[in-house]
Amino acid sequence: MLISTVEKEALSPYMRKIADDLYPRVDPLFMPHFERYMGLLGNAPEHAERFFPYYFGIWFDNGLGPRITELARLAIANGTQCQLCLAVRYTAEVGEADVAALPGVDASTLTPAERAVVRFATHFGNDHHKVTPEHFEDLQRHFSDEQITELLLWSAMALGLGRILKVAQLVDDSCPLPARDGSARTETIAAA
Repeated sequence: MLISTVEKEALSPYMRKIADDLYPRVDPLFMPHFERYMGLLGNAPEHAERFFPYYFGIWFDNGLGPRITELARLAIANGTQCQLCLAVRYTAEVGEADVAALPGVDASTLTPAERAVVRFATHFGNDHHKVTPEHFEDLQRHFSDEQITELLLWSAMALGLGRILKVAQLVDDSCPLPARDGSARTETIAAA
């Protein structure tokens, strides 16, 4: 870990409430990583208090619905291989068969709208240079401009937070960063 983190007991009351609400949703295997993530945000409690309402708003109060939002998050995590992001499930509307379908986007468990989102989010998170006008045409067959904008905001949030976990070394194996030639570069780091 490259930066100190705040222990749960020392988090602000607001941050402790957020942690208490989220911890039951985290796979126990990845709890140490999640605690470090919350502890990192605890270093800037005033910003965290402004951040979380936006974060939860774009995540849970959007026009995409919980299933589409979760599929987009997991599509990004699947490509970046963010182990913490992959370990957490935030809605029962996405089952393990759906998660297994993400690499092959055409699985029968996904609707055409869901496949469009997964294709878009996969490229957004892994090689944004491959996002084409065709991706937007596909999305526009199923979603309004407002929903597509929410998808863009949510995708940026999911990718950005995964990158924080990687660059601050809060996870062991996470989020391969693209090399200059556009290929994925995976690094293994030891969490402190």
